[in-house]
Amino acid sequence: MFRNLNNNLISNQAARYHHGFEDDDNLTVQVSDANSLLGTHLLEGDWEDALDYLDTPEGERDASAKNDPLGLFNVGNNKLTVPKSKNGALFASLYVRAPFPLIQKICGISKDAEICDLMYTLSVIPHEEQHRLEETQQRKIPYRSRSWTNDEYHLILNLFLKKCIKGNDADRSASLLLERCPSWIIPSAFVLTPLAMAAYNPDVPSPILQILCMLEPKAIGMDCKLFTVSTIPLIVAAASPVPSVAHPIDFRDDVKRNRWDKVKLLMNKDYWFEQYAVKSISVNEVIGSALPSPPTIALEQVKVACDEAMKRKEWELVRELLKQFDSMTGEELLALGPFQTALAQHDRKVSTKLRKQEQKRSRDEWLHRNIGLVMYPVDTLVDLFYAVIPQKHDDSLVSPMS
Repeated sequence: MFRNLNNNLISNQAARYHHGFEDDDNLTVQVSDANSLLGTHLLEGDWEDALDYLDTPEGERDASAKNDPLGLFNVGNNKLTVPKSKNGALFASLYVRAPFPLIQKICGISKDAEICDLMYTLSVIPHEEQHRLEETQQRKIPYRSRSWTNDEYHLILNLFLKKCIKGNDADRSASLLLERCPSWIIPSAFVLTPLAMAAYNPDVPSPILQILCMLEPKAIGMDCKLFTVSTIPLIVAAASPVPSVAHPIDFRDDVKRNRWDKVKLLMNKDYWFEQYAVKSISVNEVIGSALPSPPTIALEQVKVACDEAMKRKEWELVRELLKQFDSMTGEELLALGPFQTALAQHDRKVSTKLRKQEQKRSRDEWLHRNIGLVMYPVDTLVDLFYAVIPQKHDDSLVSPMS
């Protein structure tokens, strides 16, 4: 189901990425389910009232208590895949997409942020949620009534990086950032570290990915899975989906630029290893500070990326790499010649295959028109043949990038 990614499937990638999208959309939590006054404020979207309430002793107790403020785990809400350990106010604020000041305040009171909270946040694609909110005007209320803006999404990601990757313990940071995202957040068809999640999510800005590269360079080379296909973060970044044509073209172009910035960051893998794999660096050193500019991509990095892409039959990434770096000098372009030749050979094979498919389709249409019912038993035999004999799938993940 997740292989042979055509354009229609690519356009639906973002929705399949977040495990909770479909479940969340079908789950309506009633205000009467709330187990606390803070939960009531969150469900009703009374953000200012919630902030004021947190200034009271009762509000602080609610923010620290594990009392399932939204009533997510009440009997009857059996569609929820969230583990019962996420029964505090912090996750509740994330679940309803509360504004950043409210999340920040709860986070400061509860002090129970975990790496899975960062992963959950990385799994959210705000522009897709906003699009769904605009399309579903008849949604039952109360429901998630807002999505995060780009600015507050960036602030929330920075907040959870600080809260989840605490202190100066480099080994502790490494162990957390090498963990894979649990299946209650994204489907089991995905096996991704926080870095790979940031690479794939089109709404995560490239500076967040750079911070993750600096904090844990080893994650750049870790194998992962996208739609059950084994791959690496470089390919994951290139496969990041672009918003549908329903979105403004300027926004789509910004997403494409952000995607390419991420690809270049991951092409600089050796730089991140050399600079940050040995020396200890804390999250406080990189968040809130001006990030260093990585070196300009050189010929050797282009060749390595092309090799990785060809090895995984990601021809669209090879095409984009050759296009983006076609301004190199004559000798450098000559060094890229083998990749250009291989891409041309691939294109010829695809063209030949498509031509044969079109010829077969035209022939089948002629036979149906001129022979009629005689063709139906033949069709049945062909269907049986394809059902019994496994067919070869194209496992490429990257769609045309330009």
